[in-house]
Amino acid sequence: NLRADQGRVLIPLVPGSQGVTVAWQQDGDVGLITRTPAVDLYARASNLDLELTLPGDRGVLLTRGPRVGPAVLLWGEVLVMILVAWGLGRTTRTPLKFRHWLLLGLGFSTVSWSAFLVVVVWLFVMAWRGGRQAEGPRWKFNLRQAALAGLTVAALGALVSAIPFGLLGEPDMHIAGNNSYGNHLRWFADSSDGPIPQASVVSIPLWWYKGAMLAWALWLSGALMRWLPWVWKCLSADRFWMGKVAVAAKVDKDADADS
Repeated sequence: NLRADQGRVLIPLVPGSQGVTVAWQQDGDVGLITRTPAVDLYARASNLDLELTLPGDRGVLLTRGPRVGPAVLLWGEVLVMILVAWGLGRTTRTPLKFRHWLLLGLGFSTVSWSAFLVVVVWLFVMAWRGGRQAEGPRWKFNLRQAALAGLTVAALGALVSAIPFGLLGEPDMHIAGNNSYGNHLRWFADSSDGPIPQASVVSIPLWWYKGAMLAWALWLSGALMRWLPWVWKCLSADRFWMGKVAVAAKVDKDADADS
């Protein structure tokens, strides 16, 4: 057993291949910024792997370290989403403004972009339906209405399911790079002249995220109460369903007009 002397450990080496493991404990809590320990080998080294695993009650925001390592891709995706929200907010086809699209996108950013896309498509399809009259063959109109109703169920399901997922689940920060995932982060450095490169992580307690998702859920509940009447108005523009009696009445009306 080797003992540290003023923070140093001397390891005797003999010719041949050897494996050396040095383990230690040090005081310190996981805070806003967490760094890997500062270690100096006092010798050249190569193929250096750094691993840092945060507790499950922390959410990773940013990472820093050797070039080959994890990256939080969420922030780049959020930037693109902000530009998309700005473009969607400039249209007048839906009652949603830029702030509405922005809040929707932020709520879905750590849940699923696919679910957000379903909601966007749903709202614009409803706007398209609101500008059309009940026309065409009865079967074709009713089939389109059934498809729109199915899309409405899917979009509402995406909105409703995002709330418990955000409150009970863990945020997906889209961390990738060097086999990193979630709170398990890995870096790789080619070589070092002695001091091992350090890595750092900016993280926050998950209850911060839970609180933000709770506020988003309350906002979404109020927003849906304002949007759903507009959706129903669009879906039932002119009529919601074309029955046989309605078709016969329309034909008789046209016949009277011709006479």
